[in-house]
Amino acid sequence: MSQHCVSTFHRRAICLWLAYRDIVRSTTACTAAILFATVAAAGAANTAGATATMSGAASAARYFMPDAAASKIVTVVTAGTVAASIVVLTAAVAVKETGPKATIEHFGEVYAFLPNFIAVHRGEPTRITLWNLQPDDDHDFVLEDRSGEALMHLRLAPLSKTSYVYTFHSEGLFGFRCALHQPEMNGQILVLPPR
Repeated sequence: MSQHCVSTFHRRAICLWLAYRDIVRSTTACTAAILFATVAAAGAANTAGATATMSGAASAARYFMPDAAASKIVTVVTAGTVAASIVVLTAAVAVKETGPKATIEHFGEVYAFLPNFIAVHRGEPTRITLWNLQPDDDHDFVLEDRSGEALMHLRLAPLSKTSYVYTFHSEGLFGFRCALHQPEMNGQILVLPPR
């Protein structure tokens, strides 16, 4: 790992630890929301995990929900009573339709998840709704465990909303990414202790 990556990792880990400490000390949800918004704006995306490519009929077999082993880490259901709801949007940062042309020529199309940092509590059902706002671009959502192994993989069709209720059974930092748009389209879910 390069020195830059190590120092970026350490800065991100310190920011997350400070955010966690302050939230535990915090007595109001407003303070926690402001703190997490600040951390999300300052945080860098987690670029761990390999880039996956998908094409044609072979891609349909790649989508899956958590199996029995993954369900020990996170349970994912289509409906139920929730304690919180979060909407995550796909955002076009630089695309062929609107440019900027120099960015497209240098990097290709660039997308992001907004927000790219989410905080939830262990054992608290949270509805996460993923909106693909692009009319002509597929995205997907890969939720990874702390070691980078995929727990689930969803297709996010153009102009679609995909909603599930997630209940995490383990605390820690979990990554999510769009395997189609790497290395830029990543995010993190911080699972805090129960309230």
